[in-house]
Amino acid sequence: MLKKDIPVIKYRWYAWALAIILLIVGVGSLVLNGGFNLGVDFESGLSQRIQLAPAGLSVTYSGSDDATLSIAGSALTLEIRGAEGVSSTVFKSSAYPTSADLASALNKVGKISAVAINGSLQTEDLLSGYGFPATLSSEATELNFKASGNTTIEDIRVALNSLGNVKVQTVGATADQTFQVRLGIKDNDTQSTMEEAVKLALDAHFGKGNVVVLQSDYIGAKFSASLVSSSVLAIIVAMALILVYIWFRFRFAYAVSSLIALVHDVLMLLGVISLFRFEFSSTTIAALLTIIGYSLNNTIVIFDRIRENVSLNKDASLAVQINKSVTQSLSRTIMSAVTTLAAIIPLAVFATGDIKMFAVNMGFGILFGTYSSNLLAPSMLYWISKAQKKANVVEKVDQAK
Repeated sequence: MLKKDIPVIKYRWYAWALAIILLIVGVGSLVLNGGFNLGVDFESGLSQRIQLAPAGLSVTYSGSDDATLSIAGSALTLEIRGAEGVSSTVFKSSAYPTSADLASALNKVGKISAVAINGSLQTEDLLSGYGFPATLSSEATELNFKASGNTTIEDIRVALNSLGNVKVQTVGATADQTFQVRLGIKDNDTQSTMEEAVKLALDAHFGKGNVVVLQSDYIGAKFSASLVSSSVLAIIVAMALILVYIWFRFRFAYAVSSLIALVHDVLMLLGVISLFRFEFSSTTIAALLTIIGYSLNNTIVIFDRIRENVSLNKDASLAVQINKSVTQSLSRTIMSAVTTLAAIIPLAVFATGDIKMFAVNMGFGILFGTYSSNLLAPSMLYWISKAQKKANVVEKVDQAK
């Protein structure tokens, strides 16, 4: 417990000035960047995660049974299903360290023909992409292997330039050679035609079979529009219900103060998403709604302490009571923020995809929520309460006349 109360009211102008400056920066980045970096959820079209990986092995099957190849870790599994049952063979990297060794081993299986395109590639670098497990046939199935390279975003843009407005992002470390590609829908486009157009363009630029599709998502225009309206409605309804709840539990000044603080949190997080060009997707909406709940919980704890202190000591000024209440709640606020961040930071560092972005957004949201609930919401409550008190005095004077 601090010996002196935190002078929240004394420094309220500085707290709000900092918040407004940061909000202006966020709005500026949104204008300069031409909007959010919309994910495929909100921007209809095709989104693919691709990786530059050389083809090291070509496999065909001439039998009449069903033959499939699957990759798990650094092991290749060949499974043949026929009238006599299922035959499964596992080729581990420890036994077959190179693609040449792997080709030799596959050729020993009846009706399987394997050709090493690049025999020096390491089996432990086998890459399982979109379309695996792969069904073998007389048409060659190529296996790709991870390899470091110096392909840049510009190289991908040049390769896909003929397809129109294409957005490209690097995924992970540059050495991984992994990229996120997004294309908008044109007239008469379907998922299959768009995927085929991307494949042909990449094959023409980087060589056939040297690009692996790790993930492919397609969102139609109607679904995208419906998702946008539903997401906006969800946030508005959440804000309205919060306003009613706090108004009922406390009083109007508390409700408005909480709502303004929550709007601040949402706008600040949107500003960060715009500034750092994070992808705006349905995961972002989930993070926003979660942060609203987290920040509201902090604010209610502080407001409850303010109400309690005001009822216990009616002679003290509201500014003193607010400073005292924020100080008394500080240890609880810090512990909540630290323990939540302790769970989120590992996800932000080590996770990938939507989980990583959710954790990153939550991390920023917790910081903004802690700031608003301890500094902005109490100072807004102070201003509104003073305005209400002044209005009541004027009303009484008018009535006395």
